[in-house]
Amino acid sequence: MRKKAIHAGILACVFVVAIIIFSYAVNRNHVDMTADIGNASLPQVSFTHDSYTFNTLAGYTNEMEMATMRDQITPVMDGKISMQVKENDKTVRSASYEIYSIDGRKKLYSADLELKENAAQIEIPEKVLEEGERFLRVTLSFDDDERAYYYTRISDGSNWNMNRCMAYIKNFFDKERDKDAATELQSALEPSSEGDNTTYQTVTIHSDFEHVTWGDLAPEIVGDVRWDIKEANSMYMSVLLTYQVDCKGEGENETDRYNVKEFFRVRYSENQQMYLLDYNRTMNQLFDGEENDIDENGVLLGVTDSDVDYLINQEGTVVSFVQERELWNYNKENDELSRVFSYEDSGSQNAQNGYDQHSAQLVSMDEDGSTTFTVSGYVNRGTHEGEVGVSVYYYDINKNSVEEKVFIPSTKSYPVLTNDPGKLLYYSNSSGKLYVMQEGTLYEVDLVNNTRTTLVTNLETGQYVSSGDGHLLAYQKDGEINNATQIEVLNLSTGKGYQVEAGADESIRPLGFIRNDFVFGTARSGDSGTTASGETVLPMYRLEIRNQKNETVKDYQADNIFILDVVFENDMAALKRAVKSGDFYTYTSEDYITNNEEREESNITIDSYTSELKGREMRITYEDGVDDSSPKILKPQLTIAREQMTLSFDSPSRKGTYYVYGYGELQGIYQNAGYAVQRASEFSGVAVTSRLANVYESGNRPSAYEISDLGDTAVREGESTLEACMRIILASAGNEIDFQKDMEDGESIIDFIGSQVSGEALELSDCRTEDVLYLIGQGTPVAALTGNGNAVLLTGYSRTNVQYLNLSTQEVDTVTFEEMDQMVNASGNTFVGYTQ
Repeated sequence: MRKKAIHAGILACVFVVAIIIFSYAVNRNHVDMTADIGNASLPQVSFTHDSYTFNTLAGYTNEMEMATMRDQITPVMDGKISMQVKENDKTVRSASYEIYSIDGRKKLYSADLELKENAAQIEIPEKVLEEGERFLRVTLSFDDDERAYYYTRISDGSNWNMNRCMAYIKNFFDKERDKDAATELQSALEPSSEGDNTTYQTVTIHSDFEHVTWGDLAPEIVGDVRWDIKEANSMYMSVLLTYQVDCKGEGENETDRYNVKEFFRVRYSENQQMYLLDYNRTMNQLFDGEENDIDENGVLLGVTDSDVDYLINQEGTVVSFVQERELWNYNKENDELSRVFSYEDSGSQNAQNGYDQHSAQLVSMDEDGSTTFTVSGYVNRGTHEGEVGVSVYYYDINKNSVEEKVFIPSTKSYPVLTNDPGKLLYYSNSSGKLYVMQEGTLYEVDLVNNTRTTLVTNLETGQYVSSGDGHLLAYQKDGEINNATQIEVLNLSTGKGYQVEAGADESIRPLGFIRNDFVFGTARSGDSGTTASGETVLPMYRLEIRNQKNETVKDYQADNIFILDVVFENDMAALKRAVKSGDFYTYTSEDYITNNEEREESNITIDSYTSELKGREMRITYEDGVDDSSPKILKPQLTIAREQMTLSFDSPSRKGTYYVYGYGELQGIYQNAGYAVQRASEFSGVAVTSRLANVYESGNRPSAYEISDLGDTAVREGESTLEACMRIILASAGNEIDFQKDMEDGESIIDFIGSQVSGEALELSDCRTEDVLYLIGQGTPVAALTGNGNAVLLTGYSRTNVQYLNLSTQEVDTVTFEEMDQMVNASGNTFVGYTQ
């Protein structure tokens, strides 16, 4: 039976790689020193085609896990790629390149590069691109015998209509800041109630003309505009523009600076027309602590995301907050404002200092306002330049210093690292202890005494969960995931906790946290059954939420309805529910539970307010006001040890993990294929497996398709229609499997296929028929589950209809998408497909 993680958004995989390694002794002959972070020294690599320069790449000093580096895609034109190198402090001695399969596991070609005036032509053999996208890795070697690696996907760009698409985007971008010129853009917009016209922070294709054209903000571009091609094929091109603007401020002669990301998805059609398929622009104001950033009400953050990461001390005098990857600390009592952390704070115009592939996260705050925080992602400059990882820092408000406690490197890209649902890392400055979960073992690392203690061992995926900031952990103390009767809930910041116990003939499992409220489920041993895809499950009949005092704040239970899966996102849990008919569970409508915990009452709050110029703005508000709106600006010293401690951990790429990309960025990592497809559809984006095989891609399928050669479609003796469907699907992919011979009793078809082949079987529950047409358009049939273990095989589609084969009668029929949705309703709209 498959042991399935119920919580798809938190802690669904465990950290694996080597055991925790101490790279250096710590606190032995410990000598502190202060240092400036310094400037970026690694070169940048970019690519050109005609008049366009795009896909600027940062260098990595370690070899990265290639499948996590899915970001830009670079066109190969006439077998060549034109590359440019922009040197910083390091001088390039030599260059080479390698081409890999899209999963990064097989090297296909390699050669040296000849750089002339920091430019080179990369030759790509035609046969290398015959099967689609590949990975290109460029290696630059320097005079100091170090090297850096640069990664991009590549593909044949001959059918991209690249020049037309890029020209359309440039025309839109150039004219959107001029209302007169922008009138020609109106026909491409789709203003509707979906657009939020109260703010300039997020503007979409559904916003009104006034917001798309920046209102009265009068933006002026500052520096260069970075162009990144995110997706491209014969059907559409997606491009993300990243830049800064100076806009009119609310005071006389005042200007404000913003970081802007502007996403375009465009299509050049057969009738030679350009279409804007998607548009999304976000702008976030930079906080610089200058005049007018603090007024009598509090700290003015301006136009920015409403989800502000902030912490307050108990007295309500000090607040730490994150704004655009920078960490600030405001001490009202001492009238001091400190820029605690920033990669851009070097006084240099080096563009790489502003590279945005990292984020700062607050962990905890002491009574005096000293703050523990982490910085995750790509390190732009300093000791760990060119590495990806997590640094744990402590800001001492009394010493005005920042100390890096530990650095934890990773071989994954920043987006994957920061979205990794298996990440469990927590540091308590009061005890000097770091907690890391690795391969089902919870380690306590004492950074003061250089010791390591094992707290919990042998936990499997789904047996433990943690809160968003990592300070709360819940795990099963006994048994396996479906029969455990005790859960331990630990507060790692205090070392205290409580236990939850199951009732008679019941088991309990941890599901997740909604802020600091613990969510767990209860199941009864007699409720075991089978889903439409053949998986044996023990669903939960009841959910409970408890606060940190071990008090029940919500008890969820519905008559004759069970919970098969729970997905946590944005302080909300989506319940995948089912009803039982005989031994089968069929999906029914979702339900939701939300956060019950409010922030502790404080005189400091996050509020929004509206101005005529900027629309909705954000503010950290002091209830009793601020006396002095011109605090002293401090720049803390960075204190480091000559012999720092470095820990090493990473998580493996696993089957059953799905990455969703939309609006040019990674939007989430999921362990439920159906949920990943739904999310990709919401973003008009892409869902891929951990090996970068596409599960779903919005807008990139033929308008009609039919699979004609299916081989042997007869149902064999003792074979269910679902098993027959999967046998046919696998045979079409070149895999011959005998379900009757090798599959064990009680084993799900999904798990069995996963153990037999290199590709993945996909259980796509709660999906629409239209959502699975992408797979059919790639030449792969899809099984549609009609309930009670039965299935039909989808083999083709048109603009409105889908074609299917009834294996029991061997008859082919055609129905509308809506009619097929009705046919699979009893299975919870479940389809089963396959991808390499």
